[in-house]
Amino acid sequence: MNKPLGYYCAVTPGDGSYLDWLQDTYGSQLEGIPRLEKLHLLQAITVNLLNAQIATEGRYIKEIAADNIQKLQADIYQHLPIGEHLGLAEAIINQLKHQQ
Repeated sequence: MNKPLGYYCAVTPGDGSYLDWLQDTYGSQLEGIPRLEKLHLLQAITVNLLNAQIATEGRYIKEIAADNIQKLQADIYQHLPIGEHLGLAEAIINQLKHQQ
């Protein structure tokens, strides 16, 4: 069973925040957002986080990382079954939460 948004984020019902609106509009577990839209939302969030990291570390770091990640992306596409993609994403998200 999924946990409510408040388990993952600092959402306080009735505080007028975006997270409060999101929860009111789509449900406490965002069950009102279809799967395809959730994947697009995840992509947008990831791009925002990536851009913030690049702004912090600089473009040079982005170029080095791009060289390293291209092989990993190709390997994932070729060797990782689609059913394992969300598990890998979840593992990376959990690691990022605790990584400096």
